[in-house]
Amino acid sequence: MEAGRLSLFNSFTAPACGPLDGLARDAAGNLYGTTWCGGIYQGGSVFKLALVNGSWRYTSLHDFDGSDGYQPRSSVVLDGSGNLYGTTFYGGLVNGCGGTGCGVVWEITR
Repeated sequence: MEAGRLSLFNSFTAPACGPLDGLARDAAGNLYGTTWCGGIYQGGSVFKLALVNGSWRYTSLHDFDGSDGYQPRSSVVLDGSGNLYGTTFYGGLVNGCGGTGCGVVWEITR
C-alpha cells in the first residue's frame, strides 16, 4: 500500500493551544474546530479554515470569555442551515464546579 500525502493546513501558535477534538466540514469544504485555550480571553476559541486561492485561511469565529463557556473540548457539529454547535468543559453563568461554571452548550448561527 502506498503512503498518503500529508499536507499542513494551519499551525497553531501560542497562545492558541490547539484543538483537542476533530473538525467539522461544511458543504463548501470549509473546516470548523475549537481550541481549548487561547483566544483574546485565554478561554478557547471557535475557528474556521477556508480554502482561498489554493491556501488555507484561518478565521477566528468566537473567543470564549468564561461567561459564555471556557475550554471547548468537543468537536463542532453543523446543522443543515450551517449553524455550529459544541460544548465547553467549564464556564457559563452557574457558579458551580469550583466557582468556574460547569460548562455550556453553544451555538453560532450563520
